[in-house]
Order: sequence, then structure tokens, then C-alpha cells
Amino acid sequence: MKKRSSLSLLSRFSGRFSGFRRILGVALVATACGTMPACDMFGSSKVAQGQRYQSDDQRYDPYFDSVHQAQVAAAAWPDEKKATRKPLINALSLTPDSSDAIILDATETRSRRAGGGKLDLASAHVTPSNGAGDAALYAAVEETVRLELDRARRMKDKSEKLDEMSKHGEELKKTADAELFNKGAEKADEKKAEKQREIRRELYGAIDATRTLSQQALRQSKYAQQFLDDLTDAVEASSGPHKPHDRNESRPLPPPPPPKAEAPKPEEKKPEEPKASAKPSKPSSGSGKPKAAAPPPAEKPAPAEKPAPAEKPAAKPAAQPDEVFNP
Repeated sequence: MKKRSSLSLLSRFSGRFSGFRRILGVALVATACGTMPACDMFGSSKVAQGQRYQSDDQRYDPYFDSVHQAQVAAAAWPDEKKATRKPLINALSLTPDSSDAIILDATETRSRRAGGGKLDLASAHVTPSNGAGDAALYAAVEETVRLELDRARRMKDKSEKLDEMSKHGEELKKTADAELFNKGAEKADEKKAEKQREIRRELYGAIDATRTLSQQALRQSKYAQQFLDDLTDAVEASSGPHKPHDRNESRPLPPPPPPKAEAPKPEEKKPEEPKASAKPSKPSSGSGKPKAAAPPPAEKPAPAEKPAPAEKPAAKPAAQPDEVFNP
């Protein structure tokens, strides 16, 4: 009976102590957030949740819009990765959700049956070791290499751009911190101060989001390079034991192929206007030689202008007949 009572008292004490620790932890966090500006991160952030945020301030809204667009684009990264493997998946008759390990194993097995080949990543070309090899498989390998190399380069570029966005967010945060500090010194109204705290909180979320996306994009670029190395080993299945690759090694990707020079367009010649030529005269029936062309008729002189007719005299009255004498 005493043991049970002592155990119950101990459990009550430990429960109260754990509750006291939780309360103490919350109080410490609240105290720290009241004195440290960085504790705005503990609040809810729309940007951190992938939502679009508008501050109604043109100094910050373009940055928030660009961060949201980057988050939307990052949601399509898994589909882009699947698209690069689609040629191999179709050639190997695999399911669309097949893992990289399954794709590589199937490629190695089929390449070994065809005698193997040599894959050059720089040119994305497979040279069969024995005759024609597996033309369908190697064509799919080449297409996958081109797509995956392009994706690896794009991921690396995105990582650098996202890192620059994170640095730009740090500069904007400094501006927001200074404004909030000045507002507090001037004892501005609470609504404006709350809006400034909200903007700072969203900037913290945006900086963290872009920094995380930058790391993920760089990781995707390295994984793409590792997949290409493993694909090279899978194609060269009959060339002996494979050398293990260092997964932590970051090697430069092959440079992109130079753009094809466009051939100069030939100049279009304008059609020449036909020259007027004298028509040859018809040959006479008497001789085979054509008659010389007759000279053009001389122009007739213009007729002289006729003088205007003179006015006719007025008509004389007709003479009346003499009267006949009648006795």
C-alpha cells in the first residue's frame, strides 16, 4: 500500500514537473521573441507554406512574387526527372514509376546481351562494342543522356539564381528591420507596427524557402550526374569490373554543344524586266531571206487651223412683184 502511494505521488510530481517545464519553455521563447527580432520566424508565414503573399508595398511585392514563382516551378521538378527517363523506360518496357536502380539494372542486362558499348557523355553517343549492338536501346540511352545533361545544367543554374534571391531577401530584411526599429522609436500606431512585423516574418520565410530550394536544386544536379555515371557503367557492362564512384565528389558537367552556325541565306535575285525588242518582219514567200524592217512612217504634220468664217451679210428682203395694171 505504501509502495503504491509513493509511486502515485512520484508520477504526480513528475507530471507536474514536465508541465512546469513546458510552461517555462514557452515563457522563455515568448521572452526571447519580445527582445530578438529573429523570433518573427516562430509566427506563421504564408511563404513558408508555399502560398503567395502580398504586402501592398512595391518595395517587397516583386520579391515575394518571384519567390512564389520559384516555389511553383520547383513543384514540377519530379515530373521533369521522370521525363528524362521516359525514353529508357519505353525501350525497356518498364512502368513509368520505376526507380533509377531498376532502370540501370535493366539497361545493364540488355546491354550485356548485345555485347556492350561505350558511352561518351560529352557527345551523348554510344559506340557498340560488337557490330550494330542493340540499336533501339542505345538510341534511348542517347536521348536520355541529352535530356538528363540538360536538366543537370538547368538545376545548377537554378541553384545559383535561388541563392542570389536568398541574398536579396537578406537585404530587404535589413530594410524592414530598420523601419520597424524606427517605428518603435517614434511610437507609431500599432497597426503599422504589426504590418511591419508581418512583412519581416514573411521575409524570413522567403529567405528560408529560397535557401532550401537552392540546396535542393544543387542536389538534383549532383544526382543527375551520378545517374549518368551509373548509366555509363550499365552500357559498358561487358568491359569488366566497374570503378566505384565517389558520391560526394562534385565534378564539372560536360559543356553544352556549341550552337550550329546558320548557313547564310542566298540573296534573292530580282527578276529582270524584259527589254523591248523589234519584232522581226515576216519573210516573203519569194525569197528565204527576211526583208529589212520598214522604217516607221513619218509623222503627218498637224493640220493648219482654219480661219474662222466671216460673218455672213444679212439676207436682203425679197423683191416684191410689180402690180399688174388691170383696166
